[in-house]
Amino acid sequence: MNIENQHDDVIDNATRWIVLLRSGHASEADWQAYRQWRAQDLRHEQLCAQLETRLGVFKVPIAQGVSGKVLQQALTTPGTSRRKLLQGALACTGVALGASLLVSQRTALGELTADVSTGTAERRTVSLPDGSELFLNAKSAVDLDFSGPHRIVRLLDGELRVKVAVNPATPFQLVTPQALIHVLGSDLTVREREGQGLVVALKGALQIARQGLETLQLQTGHEVSYDRYGFSPVRLMSLGAAAWVDGLLEVRDVPLAQIIEALRPYRGGVLRIDPAVAELRVSGMFRLDKTEQVLDTLARTLPIQVLRRSDYWVTVTSA
Repeated sequence: MNIENQHDDVIDNATRWIVLLRSGHASEADWQAYRQWRAQDLRHEQLCAQLETRLGVFKVPIAQGVSGKVLQQALTTPGTSRRKLLQGALACTGVALGASLLVSQRTALGELTADVSTGTAERRTVSLPDGSELFLNAKSAVDLDFSGPHRIVRLLDGELRVKVAVNPATPFQLVTPQALIHVLGSDLTVREREGQGLVVALKGALQIARQGLETLQLQTGHEVSYDRYGFSPVRLMSLGAAAWVDGLLEVRDVPLAQIIEALRPYRGGVLRIDPAVAELRVSGMFRLDKTEQVLDTLARTLPIQVLRRSDYWVTVTSA
């Protein structure tokens, strides 16, 4: 079974549970079966947890939530159309519950129905149908299109690395919300979060078009940042550009704000930084899976303090 079919099966089952549990006819045995299904696979738990925390599914009355009829339609609709139907149904829930629960700029609904995604502090490696290898950093999501003559990876949000299987007859494209990347080489990383993007050409050249506007060529060993307004100057790639694949954050003379940004996908809740300390310079190697340890190390070596209101609300500020 391929990746897309596996993901559709998870969506199918989640949709059936939503319909049943919100129908008003679910028995205690049904609830027990749902809890067992949810616990048997990490993907089930992640999807249900996101539905609960972001959209309130499983928790609100029927009158405020998803139309069972609309959701049932998703079960008989294949592929991308099924995901669109489910997105529409969930969007109705979000509207009923209030916009604050619906989506951020990262389009939470798209992440919920992505072909491949990762949760907090989760990295994932996926073998693609063409023999390419895809690495996803924490809190990332992609859709895949390898139908017919296409080799397209759509980064919905987050960070990835692709080691591309060379096939001149079938170009490899990587699409983000703000850029279209034609992969001429064989190894690259791309990050796009909250409108800020970064592309690194690890091996081979890339052609990057920004929303159909300006285009640039990126040569091996170089990187470029971008946002809605344009590209930054091209520069030599940073130390440890792909170290996150091995769970490491390797930096040399970077702003503290960049460290905090790299830690956020590995933590639940809010991690804030005071602008007064954001430009302090940091060098070193840190383990992304040990965010508390990283914060304590930074507090010992820099003039900062880490204020913990709770495990889910942490602020880095001046000492």
